[in-house]
Amino acid sequence: MPRDRRWLLLSWLFVDRIVYTLNWLAISPAQPFLATEFNIGLSALGILGAVFLLGVALFQLPAAILAARFGAKKIALLGLFFSSFFAGLCGLAPAFEYLLVLRFLTGVFLSFFFGPGITFFAPLFTAKERGTAVGVYNAGFHTGTLVTLGVWPTVMSLYGWRLGLLVPGVAGLLLAFVTYWVSRWVEDPVDPRGLHVSTIGNRLVLYSALGLGFAGAAWYPLTQFGILYLTSEAKLDVGIAGAMVSVLSLGSVVGAPLSGRLYDRARDRKRLLYLLNLLNSVSLAAFSLSPVQAIMPIVFMTGLFYTASNNLYYVTPMMVVNQSEIAVTVATVNMVHLLAASAIPYVFSAVAEGWGYFAGWMMMVFVSLLAVLCVWRMRF
Repeated sequence: MPRDRRWLLLSWLFVDRIVYTLNWLAISPAQPFLATEFNIGLSALGILGAVFLLGVALFQLPAAILAARFGAKKIALLGLFFSSFFAGLCGLAPAFEYLLVLRFLTGVFLSFFFGPGITFFAPLFTAKERGTAVGVYNAGFHTGTLVTLGVWPTVMSLYGWRLGLLVPGVAGLLLAFVTYWVSRWVEDPVDPRGLHVSTIGNRLVLYSALGLGFAGAAWYPLTQFGILYLTSEAKLDVGIAGAMVSVLSLGSVVGAPLSGRLYDRARDRKRLLYLLNLLNSVSLAAFSLSPVQAIMPIVFMTGLFYTASNNLYYVTPMMVVNQSEIAVTVATVNMVHLLAASAIPYVFSAVAEGWGYFAGWMMMVFVSLLAVLCVWRMRF
């Protein structure tokens, strides 16, 4: 198989992931506008985030089952199409209750793209290339985060939050058709035996999933509430706050492929994962204690360390399973970590609303440190 063809496909999936991320995260810079228009508080916004993550988490295994039965490429592209459809409809929601339902459905179909997407391209790369390939794929998500948090607050300020949600939805619909055309040469095998459920109980897979969920305590609150925190506490303009939080994504864009490359070359991969998780927690603690002037470099490092560990939590179990088990491995990591992470926005918002933002950030530092215990229990 020509090398250029594989990397060209991965480059296109990188673009898909950018729009996928806009449909995931564009709700974040919309929060100040949602709070005003729908007259809701921090707890309601936390519920909105939790409902979305539940949708993403609960349908990971169904997505893997469908990918095994009908082909990963078909399911990934259907996921891109329908997640974009419902994400776009969020921009037309007449009331907060409608927005809750539409965000849940957006999360459901986003789950159809990520895991099957990895299953779709991962077999095209050798074991020594796979860490880098997954890193590039995940870098697309964090490039999308950079656009969402850095550019989209200004877009919404100029043109309104509704158009800011509608445009990425339409873009995703178009990309689903283009990606189908670009990937025509890729075979889409099905497994007549269905899903390999033995992987679900694999100890390494489960601890990878839990570690990723706990490490996410540094990322999910920052991406969902970072702009709101800086506009309400530091009294910054929404565009400036978005630009500051978007630096998280610059670190992430660096961290994803870099960690994959380091992992492919590392002699002691477990020590590398220990180090990245500890630095992830330290950087979040530093963020909570820092004045506004020092936030940008700290946010950059948080993005780098979280995304570096995130990438390795996916790659590590993929190295010890058969090719036919990749779909359920990724689905299990996603399902368990997102079920754990779905509680994070609500816990953070409840603590921050009751005792202040500092208490909320400190709670997240404690949760993120639990990832270190998961690494200790992993055997690889």
